[in-house]
Amino acid sequence: MGLVSTTASPAIASAGTGWPVCVGRGTPIQLGLSQSGRTADGRLVNLTLRSRAMQGEQRVEVLLPERYDPTGRTRYATLYLLHGAGGNRKTWIEREQVQKVVGDLPIIVVMPDGSDQGPDGKNRNGGYADWFGLPQGTSGPVPAWESYHVRELIPFVDRTFPTRANPAGRAIAGISMGGGGAVKYAAAFPGTFGYVGSFSGGLDSTVDGRRQQNCVRGNPDEQEVVWRDNNPTHLAANLRGTQLFVRSGTGKPGPFDSSTPPADPIERRQWQTRLLVEAGAHKMARNFLAALDEAGIRDVNARFLPGSHSPPYWQRDFREFVSWLTPLLRPRMSPPSSFPLSTARASFTAWGWKFQADRKVREFAYLTVGRDALAATGSGRLEVVTPPGRRPGAKYPVTMGNKTRVVMADRHGRLAFTIDLGPSHTEQQTDFGPDATKGWRSAKAEIGAACSRSRDASTPSRKECDGAHS
Repeated sequence: MGLVSTTASPAIASAGTGWPVCVGRGTPIQLGLSQSGRTADGRLVNLTLRSRAMQGEQRVEVLLPERYDPTGRTRYATLYLLHGAGGNRKTWIEREQVQKVVGDLPIIVVMPDGSDQGPDGKNRNGGYADWFGLPQGTSGPVPAWESYHVRELIPFVDRTFPTRANPAGRAIAGISMGGGGAVKYAAAFPGTFGYVGSFSGGLDSTVDGRRQQNCVRGNPDEQEVVWRDNNPTHLAANLRGTQLFVRSGTGKPGPFDSSTPPADPIERRQWQTRLLVEAGAHKMARNFLAALDEAGIRDVNARFLPGSHSPPYWQRDFREFVSWLTPLLRPRMSPPSSFPLSTARASFTAWGWKFQADRKVREFAYLTVGRDALAATGSGRLEVVTPPGRRPGAKYPVTMGNKTRVVMADRHGRLAFTIDLGPSHTEQQTDFGPDATKGWRSAKAEIGAACSRSRDASTPSRKECDGAHS
């Protein structure tokens, strides 16, 4: 997660009906997070951070466990909680009563902001995304919430607190916009979070995303690749191996709603809006589950009951989530033996693998990853670093097509090599149908056993290494 995020050259998305003209990000996102302030109130720690990705100051609330041991002798699981639209980091403290629900569970809870103030001084929902750009005529930094949360904040928390810095020790959950963000983060960076919870989450932007006419993802008519790359439903297949918890209401009145419309006109409109919004969340959740099912991912803790888009239901969902999560937390979690991965990001990670795509346009790379093999479809060059675990200093043959090269494992047991997918495409991807990758280059890399130190040329590992170049 320390890779630097890059973007293609600036682009301008012309306005559709009612859509602003969006000027794309002009420079790559830079990474770097430092602490500039810290206060404590009992178990609650308030951090002030300086983020290069967000180009400004950020605040984070961290709830420490009871009887917290800061020495490092005890390692704690971490739970990241993401708020919904119109909220902030304090939403979880004030409404969801995190401290009471978590109780004495030995877990560190991290609650960051996911929204800020726009140039007009009004709340600007961040969408848990690295923004495509800003409306034409608008100045200021282009928000990079995803890079801040995933690439900066998580490594900072793991450096600052005694965490279990692996998927078995890291969970994320969110409400509404935050539920969509939690699942999207997990799908975009598989193996970062072992457990994910969504409460009335925005899990499919195709349902009502076009109402949000802003530049977070650009105009969908011209930036469909950006929208798909930030849509949990389109990324659902990436979640193989991740434990999933999904809740939403059905949009019908539930136990915390009036069963009939209130007489007061303002209260009636609020009642109707909450039910309507939750009906949309329910449809999104159904679409998301269908995408998971199509990908062969069926072990999901999902439940839908009558209810509206309102805090009492999220409090109930959060209590259920913590009860569900507690017995699942364990020291280690094995990655899937093989998993698919599709992403249009230039820098991405998956279950310990690291990738950097070198191409001129924004498009998806389609991969199938196993322990000793990697198949990729796309264009340009793909820099690959394997997970640690091989013998440090040992040499391994990596075969691509009819060519084999020998790669030495670094001190962590990682291998680094490049997959050549041919010249970069020159036009941004617009086709996502069954023939989307027709004519694209595919390549496969296979990693053999460590080269034998013996002179016995009959050993398979020795044969693989003979004639290979370093």
